[in-house]
Amino acid sequence: MPSTIQPLNLCQKTFLLTYESNGLGATQGDESTLAQTLHDKLNTFLALPDIQAAMEGQWSLAWGPAVYENQPGEKSYADNVMYVAASPDQSVYVVAIAGTNMSSDYDQKTEDLCVNKTMLWTDAFPSLKPYGVPSGINPWPVVSTGTALGVNALLENMKDPKTGKSLVDFLRSLSATDSKTLIFGGHSLGGALAPTLALALFNPSGGPFSTGKWGHVYVLPVAGPTPGNKGLSQFFAQVFPPASLNLPQSHYAWNQNIWNSLDAIPHAWVVDMLQQIPTLYPAVWDGGQVPSKLTDEVSGAVLLSEIGGALPGPYTQLPNIQVPGIFNPFISVHDYDSFFAQVGFQHVIAYEVLFDILPLASEDTRSAFQKMFQRRRTLFQAVAPKSVLPAAAAR
Repeated sequence: MPSTIQPLNLCQKTFLLTYESNGLGATQGDESTLAQTLHDKLNTFLALPDIQAAMEGQWSLAWGPAVYENQPGEKSYADNVMYVAASPDQSVYVVAIAGTNMSSDYDQKTEDLCVNKTMLWTDAFPSLKPYGVPSGINPWPVVSTGTALGVNALLENMKDPKTGKSLVDFLRSLSATDSKTLIFGGHSLGGALAPTLALALFNPSGGPFSTGKWGHVYVLPVAGPTPGNKGLSQFFAQVFPPASLNLPQSHYAWNQNIWNSLDAIPHAWVVDMLQQIPTLYPAVWDGGQVPSKLTDEVSGAVLLSEIGGALPGPYTQLPNIQVPGIFNPFISVHDYDSFFAQVGFQHVIAYEVLFDILPLASEDTRSAFQKMFQRRRTLFQAVAPKSVLPAAAAR
């Protein structure tokens, strides 16, 4: 019986590949073991008849997956995950970058939350120096230290387990790139890492690659927190101007952070947006008040953002498309845990619906997300005004 699955557009294909990079979740193991685990999962996934129908053929793993652990070991979790998938005719390559692994303290406390310190763009990526910024960008672009650490892990610490090639080595090895399309995609933390990595690699003032030598280079950040200041946003828009698929659904577009208005995660790290988080959902709070844990975490997050933006200018969203969210009425919000459950729905399942991949996303990856949210149970881990003050004093 022929498949009833309809082919996806390229944005949908990219998001599905990106989504599946998150399949390790709470799985423990050393870097090579986890990389092989995800390799096997992805190969099985890409070979499924419905996936081949949706993807218009069998995509293949062209590089990776590679896994980075800040503290490698058999009991460790994946801190960063990245792989490259190639279309059947090898005309399209998607660099898929995983989001926050909520089983990883390093992801949550460092790559996610180290926003009270920033790095000048020209100092952020040592392996790519000498490095500059195009003229006319004002203020000088900076990136959060957490995002810089994540991108440097992708650049320096992740190699294809079989070939030993870095992502840069792999991209350099591709021929006839003037007829190929390269896409960087990421969800959640990956939605901050993907645009920053793409900009680092294709920086016209010193990056190792040029967009002019490819047929197309696009970025699909989804649900990403804000990685830097106004200068970074201007810089990104200059190198990667917004582009649309010209479909009725405006979110099928490139080079803009696609985010659900009811998702708390992309509200970070713009101060005004952070302050909206406690009132995102219609809630009848136990005791008649917003839980103090939530207000404390949001206040701490605001303070982190204000400290980070004090000198280079405030955190400013990348070009973006906000999509009106739909509240899940089956998760009534009345306390911190139910608030966080609604956040979990809005940050994961809502995007499966938005990109119309709900029947295609693997149960393994969806389960990995669910287990991670059950493990985390906090919006901004270990963030409260009192815990932020020592970091502010040390800045």
